[in-house]
Amino acid sequence: MTRKVELGAPSLTGKDANDLVAKEFADAKYPLKAVVTNHMPRDVVFPEVEGLFLRHCANESGRQMTVEIASEEQFQRLASSIEQIAELNAYELALTIEEFVKEVAAKPAKGKAAASANQE
Repeated sequence: MTRKVELGAPSLTGKDANDLVAKEFADAKYPLKAVVTNHMPRDVVFPEVEGLFLRHCANESGRQMTVEIASEEQFQRLASSIEQIAELNAYELALTIEEFVKEVAAKPAKGKAAASANQE
């Protein structure tokens, strides 16, 4: 299961961005690779994370980016910036940050598959 937070305006969600990040990523190992998705109708740049520039939500190819978050402190600063933008613009859902998980294709165990085939 991957860790994921949906960040938006606390006045609309009733949730503080820093609390959400602290709870969901409490035992995360840093640097953390994460996929950031923009849900806002505007392009955004976050200098807290090097190279984090996201296109508006209608731009499928540029609205998502995989980045490396160096530390918990950097993650908290990023969450605070997202929260401020969301609050000022009344965005209930501004950005989603999800832990990057490399997908590995599952291979059936040769011994078990061969044994099952021989029994039939």
